[in-house]
Amino acid sequence: RFWFFLTLFLCAVSSSQDGISAAEVELRVRPGDNITLYCDCTITTGVYIMWYRNCSHTYQPPLVISAKDLIYNRLPGYNVVWNPSNNSYDLLIENITESDLGLYYCGTVENKVVDDGGKGGIKQKELYLYGNISTRISLGKNSYYSVFIFCLYLWYY
Repeated sequence: RFWFFLTLFLCAVSSSQDGISAAEVELRVRPGDNITLYCDCTITTGVYIMWYRNCSHTYQPPLVISAKDLIYNRLPGYNVVWNPSNNSYDLLIENITESDLGLYYCGTVENKVVDDGGKGGIKQKELYLYGNISTRISLGKNSYYSVFIFCLYLWYY
């Protein structure tokens, strides 16, 4: 698994250097697997990591997870892992089930104080930004070869 995530990380880094704005990787898992999803967003003072999941299942609603919620373990099966190399929180999903399948991506939210439009006051506004990497989790055997081919494609183009 180490080599898989290293390949995924290097692929993401190289794609951002080549001017590609977003990358989607498919990760095939088996029920019971534990996986860690990399977040390419960086936090600073007042900026918080958010994780999002969109499902292709019609019966599964979108999921929005704040790193603050996960730090206090408010969502069973999901945890955040501090990543000091990019000052961010990666998402650890433990004991994967079919309900965890879908498209995951991270982003940031920042509370900004702005002028209220000339009304003599200020108001708080949330600014949302999204990362460049999304990971589609689906059932099946892990295919390290497909990740390798995906990276070759990104490096070539």
